[in-house]
Amino acid sequence: MDKDIIKNINNLPSISQTIKEYNLFAKKKLSQNFILDLNLTNKIINLSDKIKYNSIIEIGPGPGSLTRSLLLNGAKKVIAIEKDKRFIDVLQILKIASHNKLIIENEDALNINLKDIINKYNIINAEIIANLPYSIATKLLLKWIPFPKKINQMTLMFQKEVAERITAKPGSKKYGRLSILIGLMAEAKIIMHIPSSAFKPQPKVDSAIVQIKPKIKKIRFNKDILEKITKNLFNQRRKQIKSTLINFGDPLKICSLLNISPTLRPEQITLEQYENMAILIAKNHG
Repeated sequence: MDKDIIKNINNLPSISQTIKEYNLFAKKKLSQNFILDLNLTNKIINLSDKIKYNSIIEIGPGPGSLTRSLLLNGAKKVIAIEKDKRFIDVLQILKIASHNKLIIENEDALNINLKDIINKYNIINAEIIANLPYSIATKLLLKWIPFPKKINQMTLMFQKEVAERITAKPGSKKYGRLSILIGLMAEAKIIMHIPSSAFKPQPKVDSAIVQIKPKIKKIRFNKDILEKITKNLFNQRRKQIKSTLINFGDPLKICSLLNISPTLRPEQITLEQYENMAILIAKNHG
């Protein structure tokens, strides 16, 4: 790690001072909440075992607290995607301090294609690390799954409740569309809880960090079909599947071919059964 970069970043005004100096504030409509404590952001960054081997894509860096920790802990390259123009000047200072290891994309993450970013910057191995804006966090995650080639890990912060839904197991109350879509395309686990008091302004809910890695096995089903199935079933989650599968054909025939009981409710169906259901329904609708 370049000692000069560490010295440069450590000599910068604190995140609190920077926010004050540039008259920055969190915008509620963009779901912005800042972490000001560098000790905490360093802890978060160190949850990843691949920082020094990966280029990092960071979403919504804001004033750059997580970005500083990424650079201080040896990230080869950080591509920061920030929609809010107010933070660009602050990030430019960090870019200079890091000897241009920081690349800034003033774009909306929802409009960015990760494959384009990977090609544009000749990335070989990448990880996404981000304190995601609550309002678009699940939308972004579903957009990124299945993993694009060359991205080997995601370390992402969500509302605690969303994190629990992502990692929920069949049969639990939290098990739903998100658990199934992520569970079939990736391995996800909660690796740290963050209290709401860690943020400024303080949100009403606690957060959790989820580490997500790609599944080794090949994905055999159509993601769009699976999304339609889970949306249909979980919109009527109290009903038995013999009532809710009707949009996809004869429910009793589907259940018979899959060897599952038609009296099951959506949260009682395993990941493997959902996978087989998506494959079968795709064939019938193809």
